[in-house]
Amino acid sequence: MKSAKSFKRLFALVSLFAFAVSGLYAQDAEENAAGYLFFSLDVSAESGRSHFPIVAVDQKNIYVDNGMAVKKVSARASCRVRKELMLAENYAEVLDIDFNTSSMRNLQRQANAVSDMHVAQFQSETEIALIKGSVGFGEELSDTAQAQIEDIQQTNDDFQTGMQEGLDHGAFEVDEFADTVHVRSTLLPNRDMEDTYCVVVVSYRREDPESREFEGEGLFARARYVGDLRKDELTVIRVRCAVGEFNTDTAEYQLYLFSKEGEPVALSNSQGLKPLTAQQVATFKELSEKTALKRGS
Repeated sequence: MKSAKSFKRLFALVSLFAFAVSGLYAQDAEENAAGYLFFSLDVSAESGRSHFPIVAVDQKNIYVDNGMAVKKVSARASCRVRKELMLAENYAEVLDIDFNTSSMRNLQRQANAVSDMHVAQFQSETEIALIKGSVGFGEELSDTAQAQIEDIQQTNDDFQTGMQEGLDHGAFEVDEFADTVHVRSTLLPNRDMEDTYCVVVVSYRREDPESREFEGEGLFARARYVGDLRKDELTVIRVRCAVGEFNTDTAEYQLYLFSKEGEPVALSNSQGLKPLTAQQVATFKELSEKTALKRGS
């Protein structure tokens, strides 16, 4: 039953999409667009054991509607997303966009290696001190005790050398894996927009870092505050998102923008972007109401 309902919903969306683009011609429709049809996201953020729709984001928190009240959750909360065909009047040209990655876990692995080196050095010095302390005052170390000390020193030296070489050659780093995404983009909005926020999505193939065994498809999504955008003014946005570890070789990245009230903002690189005339916007809204295909329904 659920599958049939989903199919009907998808069929209606496709029908609406086909209708909306049928009236577009080669003229510069985008310049005179009254609205934009494109694929955006329905986004919810984690709150306790559940996820609730995001209604706003600021520099410190995400705000969700749990059905009874608007609740504040951490800006680091994980998000769930569902791609949907949406209509928006807000639009921004993406002049450039860069996604870069880094790995806090690689840094942690390196820090753990350094810590192991310190622990091994301390244990070695402790063992040697105990052996020397077992000799009576004024007595010389026996050949056996001296051999034990030399063996401890050699073992520690070998360990320290091996670990240092590992650090120097990146043995404690997993090159293809990252856990942090850095986004930089330059936008040119078509109107003023206050307190905008973005959602960064990373989709990837889940693999075990050690065995590289495929474990399924994975996705991370995080919401970040952007701020005010001014009409026809260039705005450079920079956001950093800490996520789980993923394979950068198989990863794909997307950036979605939203206005203060959580309404989607069409971007020039949005999937399926189609500019609509005022008549097409009105007709699309009418059909959407008739088929109950409002966002969030």
